[in-house]
Formats: sequence, C-alpha cells, structure tokens
Amino acid sequence: MIRGLLILLVCQFLGEVVAHALALPVPGGVIGMLILFVGLMLRRSVPDYLEQGSQMILRPLTLYFVPASVGIMTMGPLLAQEGIRIGIVMLLSTLLPMLLCGYGLDRWLAHRGET
Repeated sequence: MIRGLLILLVCQFLGEVVAHALALPVPGGVIGMLILFVGLMLRRSVPDYLEQGSQMILRPLTLYFVPASVGIMTMGPLLAQEGIRIGIVMLLSTLLPMLLCGYGLDRWLAHRGET
C-alpha cells in the first residue's frame, strides 16, 4: 500500500515538474495522471499495491467535497445573480466531454473490431 501511494505521489511530482519546466498551461496533476496512465498501459495491468493505495485515497472521497459545499453555501449572492449561467456552464462542461468520450470509444471499438 505504501508503495502504491509512493507511485501516485511520484507521478504527481513528475507532472508538476514537467508542467513548471515547460511552462505548460496544464495542471501538473493532469500530466501526472497521464504519466501514470502511460505506465499502466505499458505494464498492461494494475499492480495490487497500486490498487490498494488508490482505494485508500478514494475511500474518504465524500469528505473531499465538504470544502466545495461550504464554498457554495457562502456564495449565495453570487449564485443568485449568476446561478443560471454557472449551471449552464457546468451542464455543458459535463455533457460535452461525456458525449465526445462516448463517441470516441464507440469509434475506437468499431475500428478495433474491424482488424
């Protein structure tokens, strides 16, 4: 489990280093996830220790939403003024990536079945 957490932290760190070194407008965490993804794709499986470390982080996931919930509660006047716009942006920023990923996966699976 410690080994899995260490791998996750190293990927996060490498992502931050790459983002800062190349002055990329992408967060280091996203680059770290890509590094982890590439590593797992090359390995073709998820090691047990990495799965256990990930589960340890994900178990209290609902607690991670508490600060966001408190932030929303303190922004009542802003939500009253801009709530519709914020809602539309949230809806579109969720729906469009889901549709694009679904379409891409469908195309990829169809292409994979042809070969």
